[in-house]
Amino acid sequence: MLGAAELFGAAFVASVFGSMVGLGGGFILVPMLRLFFGLGPAEAAGTSLVLVVANSGSGALTYLLQKRVHIKLGLLIALGGLPGSIIGAILVHHISAQAFDWIFGVFLVAVAIDMIVNAEKRVGARVEHREVRELKGMSYRLAVVSGFAVGLVGSLFGIGGGVIIVPTLLYLSELPAHAISATSHFGIVLTSPVGLTVHAFQHDIKLRDIVPLVAGGLLGGPLGARLSLRLKSRQLLIFVACALMLAAFSLALRHLLHWV
Repeated sequence: MLGAAELFGAAFVASVFGSMVGLGGGFILVPMLRLFFGLGPAEAAGTSLVLVVANSGSGALTYLLQKRVHIKLGLLIALGGLPGSIIGAILVHHISAQAFDWIFGVFLVAVAIDMIVNAEKRVGARVEHREVRELKGMSYRLAVVSGFAVGLVGSLFGIGGGVIIVPTLLYLSELPAHAISATSHFGIVLTSPVGLTVHAFQHDIKLRDIVPLVAGGLLGGPLGARLSLRLKSRQLLIFVACALMLAAFSLALRHLLHWV
């Protein structure tokens, strides 16, 4: 087990990168909690959501001030995400640790490959500097349905649901990439506290870890949001894909080393 300083460092790095790509940081932290901190699936998911809430909250505030959030889509995603968050937090107690790692890893690889193969051609024609609030964005019904998947996956794996929101907005909306990251954070901060509350009632969260996680999330979130302004859309997408691959590899490595 690592101490508070190491946990703070991990949370800060995950928060900076998570804010840059709009995924909330949990997709990086969960594999670290499983691999280096030895937490079980439910504990890793619940503990990671502490960071996700802090990180997405600070990042979303920065994005709102920059007027990069499509507020209506974010609210619709949150509407669908509330019941999904409750179900996901309960469901994680009914799957094994090995199944948790492999399902999560395969999911991350699938998303990363899809981004590498298809995302660039869909982003290339988008207008980066158009006023976000003038766009409809996407079907409102689809936004609610997507929100349910966001809540379910976010609470189940402790990642906040950014890996669902970002590809969904990328492929099914007309939002530019930087608005996608911002709207993703906004949807996460409205949805993830519900899953966090359910995890807390199930005693999935280690109280001693809350302070370093929150500190890392609050400090890393705004920094990542500001750094994202210096990156082009294609660079953001490449960062997303590489990070997802790295997270999946770390989960697989845990079991491969155990077998050896």
